[in-house]
Amino acid sequence: MTNFSTRLRDRIAAHGPLCIGIDPSKTILAECGLPDSAQGALEFGQRLLKASEYQLAIVKPQGAYFERFGSSGVKALETLAAEARAKEVLVLLDVKRGDIDTTAEAYAEGFFSPASPLSVDAVTLNAYMGLGALEKAIAYAVRNGGGVFVVVRSSNPEGEALQSARRADGRTVAQALCDDMTALNRRLGAGLPGPVGAVVGATCADASAIVAALPDSFVLAPGVGAQGASLEDVRERMAQARGRVLPSVSRALLAGGTELSALRSTLRKLRENARELLQRREK
Repeated sequence: MTNFSTRLRDRIAAHGPLCIGIDPSKTILAECGLPDSAQGALEFGQRLLKASEYQLAIVKPQGAYFERFGSSGVKALETLAAEARAKEVLVLLDVKRGDIDTTAEAYAEGFFSPASPLSVDAVTLNAYMGLGALEKAIAYAVRNGGGVFVVVRSSNPEGEALQSARRADGRTVAQALCDDMTALNRRLGAGLPGPVGAVVGATCADASAIVAALPDSFVLAPGVGAQGASLEDVRERMAQARGRVLPSVSRALLAGGTELSALRSTLRKLRENARELLQRREK
């Protein structure tokens, strides 16, 4: 299989960098007239995929909103991921796993083994136990053509104190993580941008400095839309990641209505606007 970085780069070139979040919460399902069930979650995801006409680089299902239904929810997630990938839309599963090395590798096996029913293209990880604890998981992903996105600066305000804490060497926790990720991408030698991407909230005031420290990573930028950031904010704060940044929109997908035609119109507009992030701004 072609490696994740190449697949994502090609999809961005063809369809733009927009990432749509598939978040079938109880509130969203009710807004869409769907039952609060595994089947409702699946139908919501399928509606978004159909509305997108599969003209997307990547989609981001939030695992928690499927897992809350137990095994039936996981089955719905498996079905949705398979349908997206059958249309060559990449699937980034948002689960933020993070554990000791052997357990993290076992998680990776569930997401990247060709034999797994929940096989995806990438997952989100957290490095609270240290990036080194994730290296077996990352290596497993890479061997199977996958990628990861490690949380560096999250858009939730509760994370700032920890992520901005100063280490003994003067760097913040986030800055040190960026340095380690850059070194790991270069060591993996799987092409640049590398398979170790970063999650950097579009609402973060220090996003520009963080992105500047990630020259070899794709950057997932949540927080666009309902959380307050705009695509223009992404352009301004993440200019150094042009061509590598993936603005992620979730709740704002419903702003124009929840019917298929309304979703299609909203997605087309978002996709067109996101394409502008690929263009070099004239000074």
